[in-house]
Amino acid sequence: MNEPHPSASTRSYFSLCPSEPFRIFFPLGTFVGISGVSLWPLFFSGIHHGFYPGVMHARMMIEGFMGAFIFGFLGTAFPRLTGTPHLSREELWTVLALYCAMIGAHIAERPLAGDVLFLLLLAIFATFLARRFAQRKSLPPPGFVLVALGFLNAFAGTALLILGGWKLWPQSSLVGANLLHEGWVLLHIIGLGSFLLARFLGLPSVALPESIVPTPEWTRRAMVAGVAGVSITVTLAAEALLPWPYAAASARCFIAAGYLLFTVPFYRAAVPNVTLTLSLRLALVMIIAGLVFPLCWPGQRVAGLHVVFLGGFSLIAFTVGTRVVLGHSGFSHLFPKRLPFLLATIVFIFAATALRAVGDFLPLARLHWLNGASYLWMLGALIWAWRVLPKVRIPDSEDSEGRAPARS
Repeated sequence: MNEPHPSASTRSYFSLCPSEPFRIFFPLGTFVGISGVSLWPLFFSGIHHGFYPGVMHARMMIEGFMGAFIFGFLGTAFPRLTGTPHLSREELWTVLALYCAMIGAHIAERPLAGDVLFLLLLAIFATFLARRFAQRKSLPPPGFVLVALGFLNAFAGTALLILGGWKLWPQSSLVGANLLHEGWVLLHIIGLGSFLLARFLGLPSVALPESIVPTPEWTRRAMVAGVAGVSITVTLAAEALLPWPYAAASARCFIAAGYLLFTVPFYRAAVPNVTLTLSLRLALVMIIAGLVFPLCWPGQRVAGLHVVFLGGFSLIAFTVGTRVVLGHSGFSHLFPKRLPFLLATIVFIFAATALRAVGDFLPLARLHWLNGASYLWMLGALIWAWRVLPKVRIPDSEDSEGRAPARS
């Protein structure tokens, strides 16, 4: 792929990171994600067999991999959407230090300490965003109500996991895992969908009011988003607490898929199906397929969760990450182009998702299927990292201040 190189900037890489935190969090998150997936081949090969890596793997992928992409994206986009100052150097390094300490605690096999640090990280990062919302010069999209609820899911879920670690409430770990592992990311994706994902797909997106006072239409959409988010949260808790998991999964599928299809009708061909839009559409289909999965196979909830996470969440992270990095490094002309590296990532992640789901149906050969899924996902992530992540060091040449326009 021939890529004209933007003009160089005298600004250092680290001076770009406070205004565009994705530049440091996307590479970190990719490294943590690959490390988290590599735990399974290391375990099954006998190289690292001192413990079962299930908990560490889950925390590395949710708190580490997806957390980094969420912090990097919101830290970049939210100040632009609200017309407020970007993160200060001190704010960025505070968040970054807590993130690295949290990952270190999980690698050191101290999940309780890692969860406590993640809880502190969530509280501090949310405080930074809340401060900017209070100082806003414009309103964020109404779907950001779901982003706030996503943070509440993560905060409550992590707190309940800590209570479970202290043996204070036997069922707290089950509820906490549902809220953190599923609600945290799902609510972010459907919340950002009506504005961000619709924009990427060339669909009509929600118009933002020019004033800081909510319009009736903004309020109506925010209330709909809030009802959907609270309902999804209730189903996640109910699935762990009540003896009707099928009913809770059915309600969640209906609400989440219905809201997503209504706000982001991605089946419409608003723009040509180029690589970026193909990847985004496939990821959204996989999220819906994963939500439907436990309705078809109630005994295979874990397999369905991996369809949501691998085929949905992680593919959206790489797709949105591609768009953000290209858009903020002077390569936005590649948006409508064929991107072979992203096509390869799509193929490997889709294959990894299939192998991981099928493996749960074949218990005697499960370790081989999990191994294969792990290697394929890591290969897709490495290809993406090789082609995209070097560009995080390149500022947008159209912005002499190094602060790219809010177009990603």
